[in-house]
Amino acid sequence: MPIRALTIDFWNTMVVARTGGAARQAQRLTQITHTAQRVRPATSQEEVREALAVAAARHDTHWREEHRTPSTDTLIGFVWQALDVEVDPAHHQATVRAVEEGLLHGAPDFAEGLTDALAWAADRYPLAIISDTMFSPGRVIRQLLDQRGTLKAFSAFVFSDEVGFSKPDRRAFDQAAAALEVRPDEVLHIGDLRRTDIAGARGAGALGALYTGIHTDDGHPAQPHVHLASWADLPQTLAQLDG
Repeated sequence: MPIRALTIDFWNTMVVARTGGAARQAQRLTQITHTAQRVRPATSQEEVREALAVAAARHDTHWREEHRTPSTDTLIGFVWQALDVEVDPAHHQATVRAVEEGLLHGAPDFAEGLTDALAWAADRYPLAIISDTMFSPGRVIRQLLDQRGTLKAFSAFVFSDEVGFSKPDRRAFDQAAAALEVRPDEVLHIGDLRRTDIAGARGAGALGALYTGIHTDDGHPAQPHVHLASWADLPQTLAQLDG
């Protein structure tokens, strides 16, 4: 079956997650600590750091076991619970928004060759992003892509915070295919994680390309149809699959 559309993961596929991470973490720590200190002035950044780790662990439990990702609103609620503070709704919502927009303060680098690959691919295929989210929702990821001039390459978006489910739930892939007006078996999904991207694509009947340009994932048995070591290799990879 010829490939008629591409879907692409965001974190560690389009962008290098570790870059900008220190700035994002610092911005979030400062904002959350400031809000918590309104209620309990003695709250330290170390306590907040530990509470964020608790929230992240709870996020991962839902992500891995239930195939959904809690919203930033819910995650910050987990932080307040871990700190045992009661924050008023207005300050809570202001903190949620500041944490979400931390992505713009500590923007990650694009993967090498991504911009050229997207320009090439967008001339030949409809494109969609399928991304699981945590503290950075689809709303803010769109802002980042718009600032970088790449938002227009995509015709559809399936962000877990917006649709209520996450990879490997096949609904993520089905929804993207429907939005691109193709069948799932006409889609190549490109992502860096075997458990979510490759197993999810295979479960939906799509092809899966494991992107290894940032790190190598050997933590799950799902086998990709092809490996993509560099975005510069995309044309050759697609020619190989279509052939």
